[in-house]
Amino acid sequence: MVRPHLGDAALDAAALNEAAYGRWAPVYDFLFDLPFHPGRRAAANAANAAVGAEGTMLVVGVGTGLELPQLSRTARVTGIDLSESMLAVARRRVAREGLRHVRSLLAMDAGALTFEDGAFDVTLAPYVISVVPNPAAALSQMWRVTKPGGQMIVMNHFADEMKSPRAAVEAVMQRFSGWLGWHPRFPYAAVGDWIAAQPDAKLAERRDLAPFALFTLLRIEKAENP
Repeated sequence: MVRPHLGDAALDAAALNEAAYGRWAPVYDFLFDLPFHPGRRAAANAANAAVGAEGTMLVVGVGTGLELPQLSRTARVTGIDLSESMLAVARRRVAREGLRHVRSLLAMDAGALTFEDGAFDVTLAPYVISVVPNPAAALSQMWRVTKPGGQMIVMNHFADEMKSPRAAVEAVMQRFSGWLGWHPRFPYAAVGDWIAAQPDAKLAERRDLAPFALFTLLRIEKAENP
C-alpha cells in the first residue's frame, strides 16, 4: 500500500518542515488546541459521516494528533506529517489513549504521497493547505489517493477578501509567515480554482466556522465514474 522511503526532494522538505515545526511540537497542544477546536470537531464530524463503517481515512498533516481521538473508532486511520517531532507526540497520544483505530503514523510529504491510487475512502486536511509549499500538489495527491465515490475534506483559514480590520491584521501577520509556518493571507482561490479544474470533483459543502468565521470547512465529493 505504501512505499516506506522518501526521495531527495521530500527529505529536503522534511528538513525545512522540521526546522519550522519542530520547535512548536512541545507546546503545540497548549497553544493551538482550544482556538482551533470548533473547526477540528467539524472536520472530524464530516470525515466520520463520510467514511462509513470500517472505511479507510488519511489525515494529511496529522501533527500532534489532536484530531485522532475525535475520529470514528470503526474507521482505519492513517496519519502523515513531515515533522518527526510532531509525529512523536502523536504516537504518544495514540499509545496513551489506546487509539486502536489509528493504524499507522508515517513521515511523508503531502505533495508526494506514496500510497496507491484510490487507497482511502476519505482524505482529511485539517489546517494544512496554507502550510504546504505547493497547495495544488498536495490537493492533487490527496485527490489521487481518494477512492471514486469518496470525499476530501479541507479545513483551513482563508484570507478576508474585503478591506476590513481582519484583512489588515492578516497583512501584518503575513510578514512573519516564515516564522509562523503558515500564510495568514492564503486565498480561497488557491483551493477553489483547483476544485473547479477537476472534472470529477463537486464542492458539496462550504461552511464558515467559529470563532468569528475564521475557518472554513470544504467537503469535496469525488465522482464514482469520472
